[in-house]
Amino acid sequence: MLLLGFSLPGLARQAPFAADRMARIAVAIGWSAPADAGQGRDSDRFVYFCQGKPYPVIIEYRNGFVDHIGLDIFGHDLKEGNRLACDFVERYFLETLLDRCTPDPGYGFKPAGVSLSGNWEEVVEKGREGLSFSCSYAEGSGARMDLFYEADLPVCSLSFPTKLKVLTGKDKDELENAFLRDVCAARPPRERPVPGNLKRVDRNLYVSENGFWQIEPAQHTAWFTKAGSAYQPLCESAHPAESVLTLLTGYVRDRDYSVKATFHQYGYKQREVVIPLTRLLDQCLEDGCTPYAGMESLKGSTVVATLFLVNGQLGYCHTFRFTLDTALLDRRSGVLQAKAYLYTPFNHPHR
Repeated sequence: MLLLGFSLPGLARQAPFAADRMARIAVAIGWSAPADAGQGRDSDRFVYFCQGKPYPVIIEYRNGFVDHIGLDIFGHDLKEGNRLACDFVERYFLETLLDRCTPDPGYGFKPAGVSLSGNWEEVVEKGREGLSFSCSYAEGSGARMDLFYEADLPVCSLSFPTKLKVLTGKDKDELENAFLRDVCAARPPRERPVPGNLKRVDRNLYVSENGFWQIEPAQHTAWFTKAGSAYQPLCESAHPAESVLTLLTGYVRDRDYSVKATFHQYGYKQREVVIPLTRLLDQCLEDGCTPYAGMESLKGSTVVATLFLVNGQLGYCHTFRFTLDTALLDRRSGVLQAKAYLYTPFNHPHR
């Protein structure tokens, strides 16, 4: 379900939507997409009238799809580092208006489990000049955002569950499709600095150990060698297990490896995608995931390893089961085979 506007009235039909919820909101506010919607555009603005009063609405695109619609509260800079929560608050404020002015008894806009206190409309009236907020997360249980205007007491506060469907407005199928669109989009690689906790374990072998997830073989561990004063991530067939762990936790940046992954999606669908390994890892790191890799087997020159990309704050992980030949570790490029499962929820703490 990649295009989600085709079955809705004409107002929504002009643009692809990342979620059915976004398409329904667009219809409810009367927003009509421009002809070039999503083609290199970052955002559009729209004024929604509720009970005769104007409210500014922001429509944001991501990789050609309408990915967010909400009241224009925070702006780009304020959202930095807390985009998911800020987008949710903007959308929740707009959905509050829609339930007031455009009720839909067959759908309903606002998600359950959200507590709102204070005068949120004051934030809309004052705008973002002088606005600040604090957002705290209790892992696995929920989050709270307080919005301030240069005062100790918040103007308004929201408590909300940290469930992906609530925060993003997307169901599992839509989340998976959005992930695949985003990970296939070109972007510059991000830096992955050498860890600061390296410990020497051999004449020229250093390790960074940062715990494990659920089971000890799934480690956030990377190995390095040293040339002069510079450390280099280990990637050679002479040390296959250590090199694979280092590769899958994202520290090998000087090779042109790709992943040919079969994604097992919601509804028993499968989709095969070939993507650069660094782009896959960068996408997951940007989404707040921590990589934990573990060796399953090493038979002859064939390695089977599993990578868990864990988002402890939001309670999900992506799982990739890789198969590769150890000879690949000595080359500058190559293709890793993988089976992939996205957004698997979990309830167990990680270490």
